[in-house]
Amino acid sequence: MGLYKRGLVWWMRFTYNGQQVRKSTETTDKKLAEKIYCKVKHDIVEGKWFEAHEASQRTFLELAEKYEYQVFRELKSWRCSISYLNQLKDFFGKYKLSEITPALIDDFKQMRKKQGVKPATINRQFKILRRMLNLARNRWQWIKETPTIEMEQNADNKRVRHLSFDEFNKLLNCCEGWLRDIVIVAAWTGLRRGNILNLKWNQVNLRAKVITLNGKETKNSEDLRIPMANPAYDVLYAVMKKNDSKSPYVFYDNNGIPFKAGRIRLNFKKALKCAEIEDFRFHDLRHCFASWHRQSGVDLDTLAELMGHKDTRMTRRYAHITPVHLRKAVELLEKSYSEYSTNLAQSNVAMAIQTA
Repeated sequence: MGLYKRGLVWWMRFTYNGQQVRKSTETTDKKLAEKIYCKVKHDIVEGKWFEAHEASQRTFLELAEKYEYQVFRELKSWRCSISYLNQLKDFFGKYKLSEITPALIDDFKQMRKKQGVKPATINRQFKILRRMLNLARNRWQWIKETPTIEMEQNADNKRVRHLSFDEFNKLLNCCEGWLRDIVIVAAWTGLRRGNILNLKWNQVNLRAKVITLNGKETKNSEDLRIPMANPAYDVLYAVMKKNDSKSPYVFYDNNGIPFKAGRIRLNFKKALKCAEIEDFRFHDLRHCFASWHRQSGVDLDTLAELMGHKDTRMTRRYAHITPVHLRKAVELLEKSYSEYSTNLAQSNVAMAIQTA
C-alpha cells in the first residue's frame, strides 16, 4: 500500500479483497493525496469503501434488471411500457451508471427524434429513466446524484379523431365474429383494450346492465361502474348465451385465454383498411364513446365518471365537439335570448296598454 506519482497526479496502490487496486487521488498536491489515502484506508477498515467502490461499478443493465423485477412489474401499465424499458436498455446498457450524463441522455433523445418518435413518447421513456435513476440514488445508493433530464416541450400530441355513426357502421361491416363484438363493446362502454380483453363474467351484471372494475384494474386505482348501453348489452348477452366454455373470460381464444393485443391490432388494422378509414387506432374507440356522449348533451363531470377520470381535464381531450354541434349550442343560446326578447316585448306592450 502507498502513494506514487503518475505524471503530475498522485495515485494510491493498495490491496482490497485479495486484489491490488490502483486509484487516482485526482490531485497533484501530495498532502491532500495523503489525506485521501488515509480516508480510503479508514473506509476499508470500516467497511464503507466497499459500498462506494461497488456502487461505482454498477451498470445500467444491473439497474434495469433490479428495477424491472422489483418495481416495474408491480405497475399496472408495465406490459404497455416494457418496450420503452427495452429501448432504454439497448441504448444505455453498455454504460456504468456513473457514465450516464445529461449529454448522454440528450444523445438518446436526438436518436429517438431521428427515428420519428413523438415528443410525448420520448417523455414517457424519460419518466421511466428518471424514476430508475432516482431509485438508484435514494433506495439503493448506487449513485450520488441524478443527472438532469430535460423533458420535451409541447409534447401533448393531441389527436382529434373519432368516428361518425356512418363511419362506425362501415367499420362494423368489415369486422367479423369476436372482433365485431369487441369493437362494439369498446365503443359503447369506453373501456380500454386491456380491460376488455381481460374482462371476466363475474364483472358483468346483465340483469343490472352494469360492468364493474375494481381499483386494481383501473388506471386511476378507483372502482368503476359502467352502465351498459343497449348495443353493448346485446353483444354481451349473445356472447353469454352461446358460451359453452369453462373460461372465466368474456372474450377468449381456442385455449380459453384472452386474445393477445397483437392479434387484435392486426385484425383491427385489416378491418380499417376494408372500411377505408385512415388515421384511426383501437384506442380511438374510447374517443368515440366520449365524443358521442358529449354531442348528445352529456356534461363533462358525468362523462368523467363514466370514463374513470379523476377530473375533467383528460375527459376534454377525449370528448371532441364537432363544428356542427358547436353551432347547435350557439343556436340554443340564440333561441333562449330570442324567447327572452319576445317575452320582454310582450310584457312592455301589456304594461303600455295598462297605463294608457
